[in-house]
Amino acid sequence: MRKPRLVDRAIRMLTSFKNETPEREASSADRAPISPTPSATRGYAVLDVETTGLNPARMDRIVEIAIVLVSDDGRIEEEWSTLVNPQRDVGPTRIHGITATDVLAAPTFQDVMGRVLGLLEGRVLVAHNADFDVRFLLAELRQAGKEVADPTRVPQLCTMRWSTAFVSSSSRRLIDCCAAAGVDLTNAHTAAGDARATAELLRHYLRASPPPPPWQDVMHQAVAYRWPTAAGFGEALARSRAQVVSEPKHAWLERVVSHMPRAGDAQVDSYLAVLEMALLDGFLAEHEKEALVETAQNSGLDRDTVLDLHKRYLRAMGEVALEDGVVTESERADLKGVAALLGLPSDAVKQALEAVREGSHEGAYALSASAIQLEAGDRVVFTGDMNRARDEWERDIRRFGLETGGVTKATKIVVAGDPNSLSGKAAKARTYGIPIVTESAFARLLEKQGSGQA
Repeated sequence: MRKPRLVDRAIRMLTSFKNETPEREASSADRAPISPTPSATRGYAVLDVETTGLNPARMDRIVEIAIVLVSDDGRIEEEWSTLVNPQRDVGPTRIHGITATDVLAAPTFQDVMGRVLGLLEGRVLVAHNADFDVRFLLAELRQAGKEVADPTRVPQLCTMRWSTAFVSSSSRRLIDCCAAAGVDLTNAHTAAGDARATAELLRHYLRASPPPPPWQDVMHQAVAYRWPTAAGFGEALARSRAQVVSEPKHAWLERVVSHMPRAGDAQVDSYLAVLEMALLDGFLAEHEKEALVETAQNSGLDRDTVLDLHKRYLRAMGEVALEDGVVTESERADLKGVAALLGLPSDAVKQALEAVREGSHEGAYALSASAIQLEAGDRVVFTGDMNRARDEWERDIRRFGLETGGVTKATKIVVAGDPNSLSGKAAKARTYGIPIVTESAFARLLEKQGSGQA
């Protein structure tokens, strides 16, 4: 795929970088206790960012930022990090581990800009490959309407550039420099993990250098440097990866079944139609959850009716699975996945299959053969970082007479690496009411197309 090759090239460029800083070996005397420097700075601000790509000039954005404050003598004073909503596709999830779902409720950079600038003020900005992190920081500030007067004078210290002076590592990569310095790098490719490791690496450099450190000129520069002010910008709450993991998976369901009227004229068919389309790919995206909430409310469904509809839907799936008398492991996994998405109890699949075997059709809901039918000439649009190469997908759809391109009102389906994608294509598809499905769901759709079942 294209992006891995770009990342590999970037890594090779970093590891082959020729440092202009003279090499030196740290003697035992260099490892004496650190004395604070008379620089009058507030110390260091160690920065790390995870991004949607490698080039902010091509509209790549920050998706996670972390800042660790370090004193002049190397003590960690404070740690802060947050996911950032980039207001576009999140990029290579396989590298940074961040999905579109993770950042939907995260603050934008503008939301946290005041906090970022406050942490940087009066400190030397430190990063491993600082040019990269600073470029993205300055681009985000520009995007928020805050220009840095002289970008070339940002008081920065690059632990990668100084690595040859203080460690003997196999490469200039953070993981190798940390290993050579005896620093544990946990949670690599997270902003918080990399920033903490870089802060520890900086401490190693400080211990190996008698005061004042060889970058004293940068420390003096930091005293006089003034970042833009962020007056008028409130500070949004940070949103960490741990918060995303710990959140209830079915909080949306409570919004469907809670605060509903206890009685009403239920419009069951309309709700089930939305539910079937939403579950086409076995994944409930945020906009699909919103559609279910809105449909339930507009239809006047009470909480018991909604929960009963979910059970009936699962039972209908069970009937399809038992048509040949056998429930395969794959079918059972699908049933369990849907039950979990609908917030049904762990024994719901067992109960649904038992009801089908006993011939109970009470309240059953007839599933359509397929919620989406593809025909020659239909347009399929791909968006986001895909598990499979984009050109391979496009080659496959051409075999079925399908076409691709931009999103129009005539587009039949959008295939996304993450159905919660914030890309422009995904946003336009939601506006037009076009289904957005996962790669795996689309693969199954094509498989049925090939076997004549679609």
